[in-house]
Amino acid sequence: MPLPAALTPFAFRAFAWLWLANFVSGIGRWLQDTAAAWMMTEMSGSPLMVSLVQAAAQAPVVLLAVPAGALADIVDRRHYLVLTNSWMLAVSAVLAVLAILGLVGPWTLLALTALLACGAGMNNPAWSAAVPLTVPRAELSQALVMNSIGFNLARAAGPALGGVVVVAAGAGIAFAANAASFAVVAVIVGLLISLPCVASLGGAPPERVAGAMRAGLSYAAAEPVVRRTLVRSAEYYGFASAIWALLPLYVSQTLGLGASAYGVLLGLIGVGAMLGGLAMPHLRARVPRDALITSAGLVTGLALLPPVLLPAFWSAAAGMVLYGVGWILGASNLQTTVQLASAPWVRARTLSIYQAVFNGGMGLGAVGWGWLGEHAGVPGTLLASALGSVVAAVLGRMSSLPAEVPDPSLPALGLHPNLAISDAISPLLEQAAHPVLVSITWRIALEDAGAFRAAMDEVALARRRDGATRWLLSRDIEQPEYWVEAFRLPDWHETLRAVARMNLVDAEAIAAARKFHRGERPPELRVLIAERT
Repeated sequence: MPLPAALTPFAFRAFAWLWLANFVSGIGRWLQDTAAAWMMTEMSGSPLMVSLVQAAAQAPVVLLAVPAGALADIVDRRHYLVLTNSWMLAVSAVLAVLAILGLVGPWTLLALTALLACGAGMNNPAWSAAVPLTVPRAELSQALVMNSIGFNLARAAGPALGGVVVVAAGAGIAFAANAASFAVVAVIVGLLISLPCVASLGGAPPERVAGAMRAGLSYAAAEPVVRRTLVRSAEYYGFASAIWALLPLYVSQTLGLGASAYGVLLGLIGVGAMLGGLAMPHLRARVPRDALITSAGLVTGLALLPPVLLPAFWSAAAGMVLYGVGWILGASNLQTTVQLASAPWVRARTLSIYQAVFNGGMGLGAVGWGWLGEHAGVPGTLLASALGSVVAAVLGRMSSLPAEVPDPSLPALGLHPNLAISDAISPLLEQAAHPVLVSITWRIALEDAGAFRAAMDEVALARRRDGATRWLLSRDIEQPEYWVEAFRLPDWHETLRAVARMNLVDAEAIAAARKFHRGERPPELRVLIAERT
């Protein structure tokens, strides 16, 4: 019997195990977040101090995202995930013991929250990049939705459970449960999931971290879909962060309720996210992804109006369900777009940049909303967040995203040159101190100059995506039909990787430019290695 459309990723065993690990981790995280936020609310009623819990959980992720993404793309991913989860297990256990002994103050809580976030920052890019390794590309969008649903199932149960645990047994037990969740995840990843090892490209040795970071940033800047998605993400998460930072204060100060009510409202966000996730296959069949992302900003903004304008538990509950629907519309579609637009060799790196934007928006937004809450009050701050979300969603359409994203994993055919390397030059190729310059001479009819220049804009993006650090298009002043394209690569090994990275999208851009080349011979290619710099 075939699975329903929403559940088809579970036909793949590796994804099913990954989903279970994600769910268990989510339960632990929401127990942790609920206990930490409420613990700070009881120790300090300051909106800024409460929002700093959110900031401490996000700032290290921002700082570590890019190096973590580079590591995830060049090391054994399974061993790496076991190591990062072991770190988070150790930090959670220390926090649990100190909390049970009554030794946690506001700054101790913030410091250990930040250390836990360091582990999450190192873990997240590798974890997100593992999902495409468990399902075919056609199932990736729904696999990411189901992963989000699993996380939101945990969100629905975890906060409510966390509120009960905090009231009945104290925050220390909630922190201990989070530690146990990391142990479960480490066992699942280490023993039950097989992830392919990272393959070297073009016969070159493995990348170094600094070079891998540079290549990842270059790809994100040169890939229009990734770049626009990052802009939309910053707009969305910056305004959506207010409720995560200020909900405990809204519950305690505006509603006059306790930790259990706070946990229930967080859980209702998860319920809304589950409902939105189950409806996602039907929505995607009818609504373009760009419109879904715009709708997410509108829904999350409008969802805050009932609890602000009619402060009561029932209005807050309705608003949180609606907010959860908007949240999964935004979060799942933004991450899916980055995943689909990222080539396999750089996927963890582009996801790390996306996560830096996500956590930066959530963390810096939390501090900003906390500061505003000190001066305008919690209801006024949430109202500003709601109106800002709506305006940002409308303005976000200026960075529109395509309905379909070309597959960057499809290989290029027939574009890999065979170069004869002189024995006199061979020793230089193994030394990183010698950059490589590639020049290509084109012959273009004068009447085609404008169209050729436009086509070369796409070629420039392809070169930069594949690793070029400089690109230049110049023209002969005596014979203006001759053009020279030149680009620089850091060294010979990076040149070999750049050739191997070329995909079908790059090939199509180069083929479009070659249509304007005149002459019986193809454009003349020269590869030069620097003797002096």
